[in-house]
Amino acid sequence: MEYVSKKEITYKEPLVISGFPGIGLVGSIASYHLLKNLKMEYVGYIEDPMIPEIMIVEEGIAYPPVRVYARDDLVIFFSDVMIPPELVYPMSIMISDRLKEINPKMVVTLEGFASMTPEKSFWVSSSEKILNSVKDEEIPALQLGMIGGISGALMKCCNDRDIPAACLITETVGLRPDPRGASKIIENLNKKYNLNADTEELIKEAESIEEKMKSLAKEHAKLMSKPKTENPMYM
Repeated sequence: MEYVSKKEITYKEPLVISGFPGIGLVGSIASYHLLKNLKMEYVGYIEDPMIPEIMIVEEGIAYPPVRVYARDDLVIFFSDVMIPPELVYPMSIMISDRLKEINPKMVVTLEGFASMTPEKSFWVSSSEKILNSVKDEEIPALQLGMIGGISGALMKCCNDRDIPAACLITETVGLRPDPRGASKIIENLNKKYNLNADTEELIKEAESIEEKMKSLAKEHAKLMSKPKTENPMYM
């Protein structure tokens, strides 16, 4: 596994955000919206033979699936694909080792938390000191739960290297991509770190998805209400 640099940047204690696919895709939707809305620059990618060979194409340019975008005060890790379980730990070690070189002020991994009534967000950290520095009345500490995949592993690897890191978790139904949950994450990041990212587009997308789901539900109800007819079988 290696990091392939496309452009060098001189960092100034940047905020680092990691958004990989997870429950409700809230982390990856949020990170993708941030890098687009804040017009972040593509600076490199992570390469490994076990990463699925899927290239996303934007305006004719094909990009590797696990990419890094940055400016001098902000770094965003983004992936189009789920990271294979066997790569989670080595990728977390590699990323945290490289982050040690740029002295980030904070690493925030983004994750979804399945809930039937999604409305809250929570902080989690493997460091009690870091947890106490980020939690507040609006976003408290998660009292009980689990974090899987790159979000938890990267947070732990960073804190083990004295890099301040925490996971921002938001509740999501988790059955489909959740742009509303992603917008909640961005609003929380805006308040905490003054990112000034616009969430209007994500909210519109959420409303569009909800309207489509309502329409599909109505069509399904119509089909279910029609009288059943027996279909003859022929041998």
